[in-house]
Amino acid sequence: MLLAAFFLFFSVKVSRAQDVGVKEAEEMDEDQWEAQILELTAKKNELTTKLAEIQKEVDGLAATNEMKTAELKKTEDAYWDTFGGKDAYTSFKGDLDRLERQCNKKDGMRDDLMKKYDEMNNSKAKCHPEFFDRFKKLKACLDNWQTSVPEYTILQGEYLFVIAAKKEIYNNHHMWPIIWEANENGVVSAPRGIPKTIRNPHLVYPGQVLRIPKMTEALRKSDIFEKAKGWLDWKKHRFHKKKK
Repeated sequence: MLLAAFFLFFSVKVSRAQDVGVKEAEEMDEDQWEAQILELTAKKNELTTKLAEIQKEVDGLAATNEMKTAELKKTEDAYWDTFGGKDAYTSFKGDLDRLERQCNKKDGMRDDLMKKYDEMNNSKAKCHPEFFDRFKKLKACLDNWQTSVPEYTILQGEYLFVIAAKKEIYNNHHMWPIIWEANENGVVSAPRGIPKTIRNPHLVYPGQVLRIPKMTEALRKSDIFEKAKGWLDWKKHRFHKKKK
């Protein structure tokens, strides 16, 4: 009963408040209504003007952004053109990474790497800040590879094809005739009682100091290998008497 009475009382209060608001609204005369309309219209016009100004500013910023974007693209294009384009950059980076790995590990033939280096030297990409110092260091690595093993001292159990297969020598056992040719008539030095020539490529001795020629394309194309066939069956890796 108390709860029902409370809700009845609250409903009556709300109803009376609404009636008062309607009554006050009805009591506004025509001049008051007109003044209120003018005030609201003025505020609307003011906000409309501000909105137009903001929109104008937004349009201006959009135009500026478009212009700056075009300028940035033009600058980027000019930048990449300096180095031969993005494709040239990507290609050069891949080649440089590969040659650095091969040179550091003495992997493959130096002449092949040098030939690729010379090709890369004609690329504009070598001037890119990312590559400039690396490319110079690569040249130093290749030069060092060329002169790093001018001589080699034979160890117990080694043969010419074993020495030629070493990464720091030729990294290819088939290149043994080059070492033989350079030392056949005289090694750099040898211990007392050890031959100072290598007449038979199968007979080498610990302590003999060999000359290690720099690998060149001319050497690989020379008749050294034809001469060596008289000693070695390359397919079966058997040594036999030298043909006359």
